Amino acid sequence: MNSLRHYMSWMHTWTGLVFGCVLFFMFLTGSASYYDTEIDRWMQPEQPAPVIIDDTAALLQVGLDHAMAEAPEADQHFVRIPTSRSYSPYIFTSWNGIDEDGKRYFGRADLLADGSVVPEGRDTGGGQALYRMHWAFHYIPASIGELIAGIVAFFMFAAIISGIITHKKIFADFFTLRFGKGQRSWLDAHNVTSVMSLPYQLMITFTGLIFVITTLFVPVILAQYVGSDNIIETITEEMFAPADVDERTGIRTDMADLGPMVVETQSRLGNEPVTQVRVLNPGDDTARINVRGSFAHTVLRETAGVWFDGPTGAFESYAPREFKGGDTVVNTMEGLHEGLFAGPILRVVFFVSGLMGAVMVSTGLVHWTRKRRTKLRGNAKAERNLIVIERMNVGVVAGLPVAIAAYFWANRLLPLDLPGRGDWEIHTIFISWLILVIHGLIREPKQGWTEQLYLSSAAFSLLPILNGLTSDIHLINTLPLPGRSGDFALAGVDLWFLIIGLGFAYAARVSSRRSNESARQGKPQKQARAPVPAE
Repeated sequence: MNSLRHYMSWMHTWTGLVFGCVLFFMFLTGSASYYDTEIDRWMQPEQPAPVIIDDTAALLQVGLDHAMAEAPEADQHFVRIPTSRSYSPYIFTSWNGIDEDGKRYFGRADLLADGSVVPEGRDTGGGQALYRMHWAFHYIPASIGELIAGIVAFFMFAAIISGIITHKKIFADFFTLRFGKGQRSWLDAHNVTSVMSLPYQLMITFTGLIFVITTLFVPVILAQYVGSDNIIETITEEMFAPADVDERTGIRTDMADLGPMVVETQSRLGNEPVTQVRVLNPGDDTARINVRGSFAHTVLRETAGVWFDGPTGAFESYAPREFKGGDTVVNTMEGLHEGLFAGPILRVVFFVSGLMGAVMVSTGLVHWTRKRRTKLRGNAKAERNLIVIERMNVGVVAGLPVAIAAYFWANRLLPLDLPGRGDWEIHTIFISWLILVIHGLIREPKQGWTEQLYLSSAAFSLLPILNGLTSDIHLINTLPLPGRSGDFALAGVDLWFLIIGLGFAYAARVSSRRSNESARQGKPQKQARAPVPAE
């Protein structure tokens, strides 16, 4: 068992070291993506307020009317209303069909309750850019990024399992956090954050692997289609099989009122709120209407629905959940990973657990360098290499939060008419990160940690003030104070900025205190002046 634990310790250490920087990046950007919808809204402050659901059928009809006006000959119209944060905050409508040249076309729009199109806001990556970044990274093809994410997730899972085997006192580690003990404190912080977030780490890593399974196991999938004339086309047709649509007769017919269909669907779904409607062959006497409920609070991201005859509104059939067998397993895993089903409290748990994952990785990196330093004393070349790694840790670990904060600062400060403005917001992340890595390399590690942690604190803490100076969606207007409803989704973004800023302020204060104590201990004591002999 000791031999097994030794090998597991080796695996745990080196998988963490090799992939630590990438894991830290994935944890931070992935944690932010739990609030991607709220961040989207915060980064487009000129956008109108979200649509309030007061009459489901009327809002769905607004979307269908717009789609009919834009594409009366389309094969399908689709409308979704915003009953949860996982959706657009407006009426979303889309359509698709085949044009005269035989090519498929698509269209979409976001609408307000009166049917007007939501005006475009500023060009920004929003929260979706952070979400995409945590698995596709940036500046490289998405397929390559997904492959890298899958490989890193695989080794992360190995690191978790080997870490569980390595720790003899895993339950004791849950309650052990000693401050001011140098290397021991870094190890305690690594252990505590690891154990506290262990269920989340296992879930998010395993489900992440399921998410990229089609990328990691392409040869296995392709082997099932040997002999097909066009493998990719065959797979695409099976995965995205078109709906069973009758050919149009060309007889124009008005659609039945949606109201009774919505009521019947809700009764058949156990009063589950209706959120979406799909119309096949809209405006034709062969039209069929599918009314479905919300999947916002289900892990499967799918819900049952009801089919109706388009012209008459007569009930046709009940449409159960479409996922079966392996699809259910895969979609359950993907739903758990994205967390779209999570309510406010569970989303906070996911977000904080993701941040704990980032702390777990960063404290592991720092602990390794400190432990290694004690073993390399006397080896000048190895010590020089270790110093470079120590200073890199400063810029990577303390610098990335500053770079992410810079992303939000760029959203408010870059000119609105700047060409490629959304891209420049993202460029700001990596330019800032590079500058901070360089800063970490040229400063002593103790000073570098303190300076960059204080910078992180200021960058996040001042964001609500910057928001108040540059928009109307500041805390004074968004907090749900007595006498007004406010907008807690937007207020929550500013509040998280403040909480994170205070957390970094505490970390910077601790770092500064430890640095000062070390400086005092290392400072040579003044020798007492010898008494002057009496003459």
